[in-house]
Amino acid sequence: MSFISRKDSAEAIANVALKPYLRDRGQNYLLTMTQNYNMVELAHLMTAATGQQISYAPVSLQEFADIYRAEGDGDELASMYHAAAMGLMDGVTNDFRHITGHAPQDMGTFLKENYQQ
Repeated sequence: MSFISRKDSAEAIANVALKPYLRDRGQNYLLTMTQNYNMVELAHLMTAATGQQISYAPVSLQEFADIYRAEGDGDELASMYHAAAMGLMDGVTNDFRHITGHAPQDMGTFLKENYQQ
């Protein structure tokens, strides 16, 4: 799966809004980090960021939704889990760098800044 932070997304969107040459020909962009990750790789990154052992065990879509339902976003996250399983979330582009002039924040740094204890 490929990701990008909200902060990086906001920066890219603001650049597109302020710079007509980034949008004057009907351009479409796919905003992502510089690489994609599988669930095992994400578990390793999350372990490194939190200092707690995190592993991955596949579950059904219903189980995934139920796990996150109490947080209010079980169905939304389950749809993303399903899309990832179908390979629909693995695209990676340099669009963010093209728009902003620099690389997006990498996943390890994002997790350390937002979830480190």
